[in-house]
Amino acid sequence: MRRNRIAVLVTAVVMLLTGGIGGLQTASAAPTIDGVCGSYWGTSWPPPTVSQGSVDTSNPSAVKLAQCYLNLSMSGDNLTVDGMFGPQSNTAARRFQSCAGGLTVDGYVGPNTWNSLRYWANSPNYVCSLNL
Repeated sequence: MRRNRIAVLVTAVVMLLTGGIGGLQTASAAPTIDGVCGSYWGTSWPPPTVSQGSVDTSNPSAVKLAQCYLNLSMSGDNLTVDGMFGPQSNTAARRFQSCAGGLTVDGYVGPNTWNSLRYWANSPNYVCSLNL
């Protein structure tokens, strides 16, 4: 799984440095969410804000995407990806926001947190790790 993350990161860096396919693009296209979290979201970005009490057990689901991204971004939480943003998801979101830096630590997964989550979920490293 880490090799896949490295391959995604290398591809992203190459595309960034070369201006992507077809040269420099003036408008940002909606990201393709693939890999482990691919089935949890469509193409619009960013997903709607989710926070404690948010429930969406359907597919696609912003809540499931947040839970999946939180699992990929940090070690130790192992959230159940069930579409119910409860106390454990809220704690994980706050932990992520604290580790990522530059984010308001409020447990709300809004535009800035989504962008940071997308980056760290596709990174070969964790934004923070629990020393168990």
